[in-house]
Amino acid sequence: MKKLFGILGSYYREDFKWASFILTALLATVLTFFAYRNHFYESYIESASPLSTQVIRYCGLYAIAFIGSFVLQGVAERDFRFLKSGNWWLLIALAIGLFAFRGSDFDFKSWMFGDGITDRSTFQHKVAYNLGGFVTLMIPCFVYWFFADRTRQNFYGFKVKGVVLSPYFMMLAIMVPLLFWAGTQPDFLNTYPRYSKIGVDATAPDYARCVGIYELVYGSDFLVTEFFFRGFIILAFASRFGHKAILPMCAYYVTIHYGKPLGETISSFFGGLLLGVIAYRTRSIYGGVIVHLGIAYLMEFFAFLGHAGYLHL
Repeated sequence: MKKLFGILGSYYREDFKWASFILTALLATVLTFFAYRNHFYESYIESASPLSTQVIRYCGLYAIAFIGSFVLQGVAERDFRFLKSGNWWLLIALAIGLFAFRGSDFDFKSWMFGDGITDRSTFQHKVAYNLGGFVTLMIPCFVYWFFADRTRQNFYGFKVKGVVLSPYFMMLAIMVPLLFWAGTQPDFLNTYPRYSKIGVDATAPDYARCVGIYELVYGSDFLVTEFFFRGFIILAFASRFGHKAILPMCAYYVTIHYGKPLGETISSFFGGLLLGVIAYRTRSIYGGVIVHLGIAYLMEFFAFLGHAGYLHL
């Protein structure tokens, strides 16, 4: 943990600015307030139709959070040089456009199955969607890295040399009491475990196999998400703009949690900041992958226990 505290301490001393942090946090708070007010996010963005409208609305939401945070940081630090950089605008377009397309799956099931939707279509759709991140996010980012960044750094965050992983397992251990408490909360149990919503009846002979397949691909989605936010967004920007992308990434990261329990959305800002600083300082996403995957699977585990009636305060 000493190394981890050293990383955070260095960031606080050298890069952290209270004014930038407060303005970014306020923007994330305002966006979250409106997203959860009268289920605005679900009704206006998540359920928008046709697909093109949904993509545009996702782009708008993400742009307000991501670009807005950069601008507020510029106001706080009186530095708007990034606005004159064509590379910054290209990265902004990729960061917003790729994830907007990734998140907009309103017509995806119809596209996959047409009129042939069956009882297993929900399961097949969820498996395909979770694996789809490798195609919609990692491949485009690899293309950008190959042409723009491969001489500057490893493929965003996939660095092994010198990485110490033990502190991240300790961070997971610290999260266990909080996740235990979450497993007793109705809003958490309404959302988790995710495997309970795969569209396969629990009495089906292959139910356990379907759950196992789903949990594997569910974990792969967290790997892709960690790569995109802490690998691509942090490290692609960092090669030219230093630490400036960390706080905007946090605000952006909050918006992809809309529709989930409010406590999870709020904590994503601080979790994103912690993992973003670590990725920026270590140039590796492996620690973040351990934390992200660990928390995801612990949430599934404690939700299972909660539904089974094993958790009591």
